[in-house]
Order: sequence, then C-alpha cells, then structure tokens
Amino acid sequence: MSERPSTATPIRTTEDWDCERVDGSRKVTIQRPRQPRNRLDEFLFDLFDTPTERELELDAVGSVVWCHCDGDTTMAELADELAATVPEERIEPVGDTLSYFLAQLAELNLIRYADDNQ
Repeated sequence: MSERPSTATPIRTTEDWDCERVDGSRKVTIQRPRQPRNRLDEFLFDLFDTPTERELELDAVGSVVWCHCDGDTTMAELADELAATVPEERIEPVGDTLSYFLAQLAELNLIRYADDNQ
C-alpha cells in the first residue's frame, strides 16, 4: 500500500449510498454491485437468484470518512475532522487508521483520488 500525501483528496466513485443518523452518529450504507468472476459464478448466481447488489455498512468512523470523500476535503482535513469528532481511542494513530481505511475503500474501487487520472 503506497502512502498518499496529506494533500491527496479522496473522492467517492459511487453515488449509490445512504446516510442516516443513529443515536446521534452517522451510519452510511453503500450499495455495491456484485459481479460474477467467471461462468461458474454466473451459473450459480442465476441458479440461486443471487442479488446483484451487496450492502456495505460503515461504522461511525467509516461513515465520517465516507461523507468527507467529496473531492474537496484533503486527507489532512479528514484527519482533523476525525480527531475532532471521534474518541481518540477509536482512531489513534489517526493518520495510520485513515490511510488504512482509505486504502481498503480504494481496493474496493469505492474511492479514487482527485489527482488520479481515472
């Protein structure tokens, strides 16, 4: 996993998500398409009527991050937002926690960086 500079700006690659308030915290649910990887998967998807959408529910920390992946908020600003809104024990060290989570989102093709040519 390559380390992004703090000026990198993550941006969501999907608009298929919901955000609701639960006990005062944000809760984001992302709809992700589920694609068959091969012909056997296709057959099994059809046979078992497998849904083509998968829900990904984010916890409070992930929801804060997701809501700020707007193409305007840099990683440094996102880290500051997390530090201000999430209990320290949940996110320390904040830079590592944020980088790891954003790498997971990028691996799932749910975000890209505004400076990437995609």
